[in-house]
Amino acid sequence: MTTLALRSGVLVVSAILVAGCSSSGTTAESTPTPTPTPTPPSVVWAGDVCVGFDRVKTSVGALGHNLTFKTSTDASLIDQASRQLRIQVLAVADAADSLMTTLREVPVDFVAANDMVVSLTQPSQATKSAISEVTAHLDAAGSAGNVIAAAGEVGQAIAAAGTAFESGKQLVAAIGDATTQAKGELQDAFAAAPACAALTGSPSASAS
Repeated sequence: MTTLALRSGVLVVSAILVAGCSSSGTTAESTPTPTPTPTPPSVVWAGDVCVGFDRVKTSVGALGHNLTFKTSTDASLIDQASRQLRIQVLAVADAADSLMTTLREVPVDFVAANDMVVSLTQPSQATKSAISEVTAHLDAAGSAGNVIAAAGEVGQAIAAAGTAFESGKQLVAAIGDATTQAKGELQDAFAAAPACAALTGSPSASAS
């Protein structure tokens, strides 16, 4: 019986050693992680342009809307109108500036976009010029010596805001035309950018 137990023990130890050797001799193969394909600079730039376009469109659409006033003195009403209108026109100016900065950062080898950048410079400058007139009248209202003079300047600022709104709409239309009517490499870049899906209606952009 002792001999049987000894033999059984030897067999168990041998089995453990064999299993240990076989397991130590095999290593699990690791699956290599695929390297993501980098997005082409032209597509990144096109996406940034579309984001900037959305900002311009939103800020222009809000210009002159949702101005709320609390019944108070004439001076207080003038101040409320001036402050709210200033916030709105500065939002348009900031969006337009940001978009033009993005446009000028076009990749150096993306020649197809050069004409687009040039075509949008004039309407952008026209919008900024109109906004500058609005803020000039608002500044004058703030430094006016009496309520009547301040009210007159605010009235001119509101009229100038109408011009700024029209200029902003022309800028939005110009950007929309430039992106949706793009051809060749420029069209491909906008079609491939996810941020441009709503603008171009490209299935590939929305699926990215």
